[in-house]
Amino acid sequence: MSINPSIETAEDIQIIKDYTLLPILLDMLARDMDHLTIYKDKIIYHYVICQLRDVEQSIYPILQSLRNRMKQRHITILNTEMNTLGIEVEYKVRGYIHHFNMLRGLIKAELFTMLMSLRGGD
Repeated sequence: MSINPSIETAEDIQIIKDYTLLPILLDMLARDMDHLTIYKDKIIYHYVICQLRDVEQSIYPILQSLRNRMKQRHITILNTEMNTLGIEVEYKVRGYIHHFNMLRGLIKAELFTMLMSLRGGD
């Protein structure tokens, strides 16, 4: 049975969601590491920063893998727009254009789940 090219699969949507959210997580990690510098004289600071950098470094191979899977599945992100409500993504799957919206609350929950998974807490 072949896949209908006009319909994206659950796996396609998950790939797009992960590929959209991981850069946001990278930005948040960078922002938080910068904010934590006010505690650089505390003993725990270096440990926390080391843990956050480990998580940050683990994201890059995942993004590369997602890029490869997107290429194999003929998925292209056309536009990503953040607004006050959340994020809107326009993408193409096997030649057909689709849209994807996530509200801020869902983004926050998804990012927390991703972070826990990346640090081995899942």
